Amino acid sequence: MKVVFFSGDISRSGGTERVLCTIANGLATKGYEVVIFSLTGRGPVFFPLEKRIKVHWIGSRGLQTDILQNLNKLRKLMKTEKPDFLVDVDIILGFYSILLKMMFRNVHWISWEHFNFYTKFPVNHNLRKVARFLVSRFSECLVVLSEEDKGYYESNMKLRCRIEKMHNPTPYDVTKIENKKTVEEKTVLAVGALVWIKGYDMLLKSWRPVEKKHPDWKLQFIGDGDQKENLIKEAENLGLKNVEFVGKVADVTEYYKKAAFLVLSSRNEGFPMVLLEAMSYSLPVVAFQCKAGVTVTVKDNETGYLVKNRDLRDLARKLDSMIEDDEKRRIMGENAKKHMENFSLEKITEEWDRLFHDLKK
Repeated sequence: MKVVFFSGDISRSGGTERVLCTIANGLATKGYEVVIFSLTGRGPVFFPLEKRIKVHWIGSRGLQTDILQNLNKLRKLMKTEKPDFLVDVDIILGFYSILLKMMFRNVHWISWEHFNFYTKFPVNHNLRKVARFLVSRFSECLVVLSEEDKGYYESNMKLRCRIEKMHNPTPYDVTKIENKKTVEEKTVLAVGALVWIKGYDMLLKSWRPVEKKHPDWKLQFIGDGDQKENLIKEAENLGLKNVEFVGKVADVTEYYKKAAFLVLSSRNEGFPMVLLEAMSYSLPVVAFQCKAGVTVTVKDNETGYLVKNRDLRDLARKLDSMIEDDEKRRIMGENAKKHMENFSLEKITEEWDRLFHDLKK
């Protein structure tokens, strides 16, 4: 079978692009013919891809530009590739996919949403609502990342399409990662784009009393983004001494290997890849119980601590608790790594395989 994944920009380094490349590789290994259409971007692909996977760059300047030209290119590519499945890797791409479905009626159209139902977008928010409506009426299947999010869709929309929950896979083979860290530094790790949705402004405020109590511990940010300068100024205004902004790194695993634990302070999430990555390296997690998908991976008092959403005092308390109990932290880390076996690429790829075969009947 041939699958076309339709991406906004496969050259980006975000979680959506990472999981797309991971699933594409898994399906290609399983014998699928996999092709990727990238609406924008010119290459190269940021994350590793199997050589047998073809990538077509449409060359658009954005979703709402060059619409007729984009559609014509997509139509020609669909005619050449003749896929069995067209999978949007962002629900807003449904504006193009619904037209492609009209042109190629034999193709099975799936929309794969990576943001939770209640996510507020700073741009194109109303367009996304319209795209969601079109997908719910005319696609064959809407794929969301968690049972929690599936419930939000079922409660708030009159779905005519099928809806399926499909977790993201960990990009690492946990069986090949050593159980014990050779070195554990007194470092709390925060990994992700330095943007408002990640809640790092709240994390810095919560870190202030923690740093006073534990001056030998460091909070380390891995990533870049439009809030970087604001966060640096906020850290200075709060008088924080042990905060480091590392920037974007080529290999985040080196930081996972040394850190004591991870903190996730997001206001909203879909299904955070950073949790899967860090927990694969035996890092327990302190995380806000935000919508959606966090509770699937972080089991309170087992693989980490869940914090009442946006409760800065509770976040500080849980950071304290994790720092002060070495043995609990070690046990949680071991539990976290074992829990990641449920999110192996092999298991998640099998679920995609079952969905494709089921829709093909």
